[in-house]
Amino acid sequence: MRQSRIKYLLIILAIVTFSKVNAQTCGFGCLGLSGVYGGYSLQQYEADGLNQYLGMLANPFSSVAYPESEIQFKEGRGFKVGINLIRADYSNFFFTFKGYYQFLSEQHTIETYLGPPQNPHPVVYDIKLDMNNWGIGLDFGIPLFSVIDWKIIESELKIFSPKLTIDASENTIFQNSGTYTPDKVKMGFSVGSGLIFNIVEDYISLEATGMYTFMEIDNLTSDLDGTPIPAEGSDTKFISKGGLQAFIQLNVGIPF
Repeated sequence: MRQSRIKYLLIILAIVTFSKVNAQTCGFGCLGLSGVYGGYSLQQYEADGLNQYLGMLANPFSSVAYPESEIQFKEGRGFKVGINLIRADYSNFFFTFKGYYQFLSEQHTIETYLGPPQNPHPVVYDIKLDMNNWGIGLDFGIPLFSVIDWKIIESELKIFSPKLTIDASENTIFQNSGTYTPDKVKMGFSVGSGLIFNIVEDYISLEATGMYTFMEIDNLTSDLDGTPIPAEGSDTKFISKGGLQAFIQLNVGIPF
């Protein structure tokens, strides 16, 4: 009986010892939810097909087939919110698995003229491009100093839900609105790096990240009649490629 008690005691001590070592090694958030985050972001892109369409919209009387527009869509800005689903923080490295939703939009106004060239009337187009997307991400990094960590690499898989809205008005009187969306899901991915500044260790940190986004969107079609932008047969894509993505966010940790 005494040997059994000693055996059970040794097992309990081993479990406690292992738990303490594991906690010190793994840190906060090894299992389960480890925090939420939110911040400001921007995403660059080359919207060749859209800008070509806007050139024709702004210059209806031009003799050039594809006149260039002074208005260029090239960068969406907005907010990004997410959850750090798993954060494993070891003594020499860390990795995070996360999910997020990103709100991105860009808006411009075009003032032009319609009607017969001899008696044109002014028209104003308010154009808004939403590039909202949600996705998952994974980062891997190492601590640099006591308050700074380096995210050596961060990658994201994105699912975009783009929407183009064009509102037209004549003499400040609203006339009509057109909405354009994709026929199928649009995907992309981003790769980059960044720094984490630990304000309150394990609880509050500030994160700055720069990434490059790879994406293409062939066209968007009118929800009313299916008219595509750009037009069928065009040698351009609505968005031909992505570009720099940058964001700064505040992380709020929930240690376990």
